[in-house]
Amino acid sequence: MDFSKISVIIIVKNAESTLKECLNSLLCFDEIILVDNQSSDNTLKIAYEFKEKFSALHIKQSEFIGFGPLKNLALSYTTNDWVLSIDADEVLEKECIEELRKLELKEQNILALSRKNLYKGEWIKACGWWPDYVLRVFNKNFTKFNDNLVHESLILPPKALKIYLKNGFKHYAFNNISHLLDKMQRYSSLWAEQNMHKQSSVFLASLKGIWTFCRNYFFKKGFLYGYKGFIISVCNALGAFFKYMKLYEFSKEKPKTCALIITTYNEPKRLALVLDSVKNLSLIPDEVIIADDGSKEDTKNLIKGYQKKFPCPLKHSWQEDKGYRLSKNRNEAIKKAKSEYIIIIDGDMILEKDFIKDHLKFSQKNLFLQGSRTILNENESKKILEKKDFSLAFDKKGFKNKKNNLLAYFIYKFSKINKKIFKKKIIIKGIRGCNMSFYKSDWQAIGGFNENFVGWGREDSEFVARFLFNNGKFKRVKFSALAYHIYHKENTKNMLEINHQIYLDTIKNKKTDWR
Repeated sequence: MDFSKISVIIIVKNAESTLKECLNSLLCFDEIILVDNQSSDNTLKIAYEFKEKFSALHIKQSEFIGFGPLKNLALSYTTNDWVLSIDADEVLEKECIEELRKLELKEQNILALSRKNLYKGEWIKACGWWPDYVLRVFNKNFTKFNDNLVHESLILPPKALKIYLKNGFKHYAFNNISHLLDKMQRYSSLWAEQNMHKQSSVFLASLKGIWTFCRNYFFKKGFLYGYKGFIISVCNALGAFFKYMKLYEFSKEKPKTCALIITTYNEPKRLALVLDSVKNLSLIPDEVIIADDGSKEDTKNLIKGYQKKFPCPLKHSWQEDKGYRLSKNRNEAIKKAKSEYIIIIDGDMILEKDFIKDHLKFSQKNLFLQGSRTILNENESKKILEKKDFSLAFDKKGFKNKKNNLLAYFIYKFSKINKKIFKKKIIIKGIRGCNMSFYKSDWQAIGGFNENFVGWGREDSEFVARFLFNNGKFKRVKFSALAYHIYHKENTKNMLEINHQIYLDTIKNKKTDWR
């Protein structure tokens, strides 16, 4: 293989102890892209000194955006199709270079190099550290790295052919106990942040830690390496324990601020009932934003009247009436929100007293939450509108409409995620956008609601589909976060078929962003 056709990429941060040896092992390559991740030691000084003698080295800098994105950034700087990815604490062996020279590669080939992991200079062939093959040589036109914050890996297309080399590089994995613990803390935090969509518990974290130690020390023969094998096994166990404990702790964090978004269009009487029910809540949101899809002056005047006596900031987000544009209406309102958590309801939803409290209770990052709804019939709705008394909605009887917090908690804990995957398709049923909530950051991550939707239908299901494709979760809450839906005639469905095709395109292509 011609080394003039291979580019090398290296991501570095505070690698002064190993960088020089790493670069010296790469002198046979004609292009080396080094991306520094805000080093605070002599890493950059060493790199520039090396560049003075070896012009093939190109130095770039970037803040930390995740290991996967960083490596893809480095890929973007390369001029060759073939790439060798190596870390700054790794040294390519001469035997591997000779093995690479003899190869004739096709575009779909991905090379797995053998890695020797060292602890305090000793090659450890236990604790799951051997054999250790890592995919490091590939054609950038055929594959790239995933976007993982940590434990990034190459995306393997169906036609990928792995080739395992006998040789590879030595890896200065850990210098001492402090080095091991520092890496464990950083990587466990990144892992927990990356896996917020997963469930965890104290029991699961403990079980993972105990099993990891037993597997590494006994089954994978860490005991053969004396205290080093013991230390590695203990730290690996602590890493597993803290990964899941940090994940558990993250899941317990609740938003500090929340915004209630109320969508409306030329229904001031219904909107007044909704706003009255907001004033009666046991927990008032930090802000209320009326997402107005082009209502007339009577709605504007109503909102002005409520602003004078409302218990929290009440904002009016208005857009010109150009037909049913619910997605854009919601997006514009959410952009105006200063809060980190978003709750959205329709402008004809009367809220039960603990509505906000319930949404926040079940809130979680990477979670789309759908609250409960009770539909008021035409006669009940007429009575409430005539008497202008939102509290009459609470007179509706029946077991399904009674609060049962214990049952709600049980359902939340043990219900399955409403997500089914068949032949790479995700099927979503019964999405109701009239009562939903999520973190604003999760809304931003997928580009918000799809503004290609015009007219009623499928905009909520399409939003949830992208939410799930972005590693999110979807949960319904029963008997909590309850709102009473004032009766109205069904919206016209003349755009439903067109909207359905937009939704199917998202499903087919597993889109996470509509823009």
